[in-house]
Amino acid sequence: MFDRKPTAWEYCLEGASENAETEVVHGWIFKDGQWVSHAWCEFGDRVIDLTLSTHSTDKFNYYTKYMVSSERCKRYSRLEFFELVGNERHFGPYDKEFFFAETCDRDPLEVLAAEKDA
Repeated sequence: MFDRKPTAWEYCLEGASENAETEVVHGWIFKDGQWVSHAWCEFGDRVIDLTLSTHSTDKFNYYTKYMVSSERCKRYSRLEFFELVGNERHFGPYDKEFFFAETCDRDPLEVLAAEKDA
């Protein structure tokens, strides 16, 4: 049987299940020269991105490395996330207008602003 690697969105189920204080974050990150829609979990000053490691990483360093900003993120409490998974029957992204593509060569905020002005 073929086993595929879970997506970043799917990995959030595991991260959110581990800690009651976890927040699920769907956001745009800058990776490998392009903007990528992505998902990870946070608790306190730590990031859990199971696509990178089974260990948590420092939030400041993660945000700096991947150019994360609050304007490029949608946040969900773990209970909101579990509710969305049940209601939507997928792991995200849930805001399809904000996450309009898997990848983007331009800053997604610029793309969204241009669409709004059009």
